[in-house]
Amino acid sequence: MYRRRLKHSPVKNLFRFASGKTQSVLTVESALEFDTCFHLEYSPEITSFEAQPEGFYYSFEGKRCPYTPDFKVHHQKDGEQFIEVKPLSKVLKEDFRTRFQAKQYAARDAGITLLLVTERQIRVYPILNNLKLLHRYSGFQSITEVHLRILEFVERHGMTSLLNLARSTGIKEGELLSTTLSLIATNRLATNLLEQSFCLDSEVWEAI
Repeated sequence: MYRRRLKHSPVKNLFRFASGKTQSVLTVESALEFDTCFHLEYSPEITSFEAQPEGFYYSFEGKRCPYTPDFKVHHQKDGEQFIEVKPLSKVLKEDFRTRFQAKQYAARDAGITLLLVTERQIRVYPILNNLKLLHRYSGFQSITEVHLRILEFVERHGMTSLLNLARSTGIKEGELLSTTLSLIATNRLATNLLEQSFCLDSEVWEAI
């Protein structure tokens, strides 16, 4: 197996992602990989993930080459998977496609699937912006009276919009937005992050 160490360089920036799911800070080497972390962090199908995991060697044009995937994830249904994150412009190059196929064969021999994702799967809006907003409020927060008022209202009335919550409870809109986000981030409430940007028109309900 092969273990690569990331280091700062004049031509490459490193990004750090604080993960509540893994209780660790992950280091990645591109903005696209950083954006991928938000999807992995909040996907209910991913139980854990690791950046720059232990890699492996693959054969290409008669040479033994080292390779480190960008991520190793533990999927609820599909088990362990490797993920390679690349801009679409690089994926279209013939050399990359040929090399990547060789890497997939080597991963398959080790019993793990190697998947390729590009910005088409990662930079999908509004979900990415919603996930980043959610992450901003995912840190530890003590339960306040406002948290309890929101939870009590949703428990009593079921699915409701934030606008209705504001009008019915008298909680100020800014405080309502931030407090509701913290409840969603801690899986006490749920909302639809796929179809619209999170706002006062968003609906929330009790998380299952």
